Amino acid sequence: MYDHLVGEVVEKQPSRAVLRCGGVGYECRISLTTAGQLGVGRTQQVFTLLHVVDGTPSLLGFATRDERDLARRLLSVSSVGPSIALALLSVHAPGELAAAIARGDVAALRRVKGIGQKIAERLCLELREAMAAFASAAGGPAVPLPMQSADDAVAALVTLGFSEKEARDRVDRVRRQPEAAAGTDTEALVKAVLRM
Repeated sequence: MYDHLVGEVVEKQPSRAVLRCGGVGYECRISLTTAGQLGVGRTQQVFTLLHVVDGTPSLLGFATRDERDLARRLLSVSSVGPSIALALLSVHAPGELAAAIARGDVAALRRVKGIGQKIAERLCLELREAMAAFASAAGGPAVPLPMQSADDAVAALVTLGFSEKEARDRVDRVRRQPEAAAGTDTEALVKAVLRM
């Protein structure tokens, strides 16, 4: 229903944030990883996931698409709700979590509050193949650049004739390169892709 929100962060706590978009404040439940990337008073983009349990909706917010995609996979497992998914993503970075599930590392999952033996085993059993694909698609650890710059670079490349998928793949490749840390703005990303 909601893909993302772009607005001013008007309130932030370790597990929730409020974004004001078009005069409306949207409360999002967030992980500690996302909380660390949000700043009160800044205009930021948050990827969202609407989760409804027993008719009660909650909006989950994530700093990156990868984190949101991983949360969506976690929530597909029986007995895993938003609190457990956000706890897992608060303790482990998305790539680390995917790798732990892919290799069946139950002990790493059990270190997270609220994760018992059965849930950890169920996560590994049901998501092993999907997480192996997720981890291999992610490749090496990406250099964390502002997501807005990456999205703007994709939009600019689409206007230059690239398909959206091709543009996103190329921007992601540039972001994984060690020298990418120097060029964090949209223009630098577009130039790097055009030099490929």
